Amino acid sequence: MIYKRKSNRIKPVSILFIISMLVLFLAGTIYLISSNEENYMMPDRIRGAVVEASRFSSHGRINEMSSVAAPIAIPPFTREMHIAEITDTQYLKLVNRDLAITNHTCHTRLTTVWPDMNVSGVNVKLHETAFYAMGELFAHAQSSGINDLFIASGYRSHEDQSRLYVNMANSDYVMPPGHSEHQIGLAADILSGDGSSSMRGSAEAAWLRENAPDFGFILRYPEDRQHITGVPYEPWHFRYVGRLHAWYMGIHSFVLEEYIEYLKENDVIRTEFDGNIYYILYQTPHDGIIFVPENMNFWVSSANTGGYIVTTWR
Repeated sequence: MIYKRKSNRIKPVSILFIISMLVLFLAGTIYLISSNEENYMMPDRIRGAVVEASRFSSHGRINEMSSVAAPIAIPPFTREMHIAEITDTQYLKLVNRDLAITNHTCHTRLTTVWPDMNVSGVNVKLHETAFYAMGELFAHAQSSGINDLFIASGYRSHEDQSRLYVNMANSDYVMPPGHSEHQIGLAADILSGDGSSSMRGSAEAAWLRENAPDFGFILRYPEDRQHITGVPYEPWHFRYVGRLHAWYMGIHSFVLEEYIEYLKENDVIRTEFDGNIYYILYQTPHDGIIFVPENMNFWVSSANTGGYIVTTWR
């Protein structure tokens, strides 16, 4: 009987299979390494999100609100940006007795308010964005039968604030120079009639408190928050923070100090507003770098607490 010797040669098909498996293994290894590097570069708070989802009408009125905690897809905050590159809106900049303005020069675009918004005889100016929002607020007031509102004070220079502070020494209502929101052009004192009234308990004050958030303004010093703000109730003092943040602070009854702390303590905040999905993220720069999203609208505001707040939407 004749036995044929089996060949030990590896067939070409087997060689191709082995090569294919090696290529897949190497590709998988490279992917895992790159994923870990990217995850390392991302701020910790971006990796998991406590999400608060809210629904509302186009006018910012709440129809439905629910809070959920779940791992959901969030915008890719992967684009590095150095803080030197940032256009700082300052919309959420916290200025109070404890937190001073580091630069006494107002770099924002200031606009003189219209004559029908100012009967005080003083050249009142506001940050351009706040100015246009205030114009819309006043137009809405007139259409609602509120016709005697006027802006008594807006932007103040460091020198203006210094003079006011000296003239009103020991007043709890006047901040020291460098500690006033008026110096960033985003605060306005709104009075009614001839300005002799403090607005306390007036119908105009009640109307402003209810309607101002729809135009991006918050009542900065509410009656029940002096222990937080350090300032007595000022029914005339309104601060521009933007419509989204004014609405969000309103439904949570936050003053600005509380809101900044809330953003610092939470991960990415996701909310639906006016037909758009918004993401709000507080970040502390690392080596001067913060992360912003790719291919999405966003704006950045310094918080004056060592961090920056990125607001993005789609």
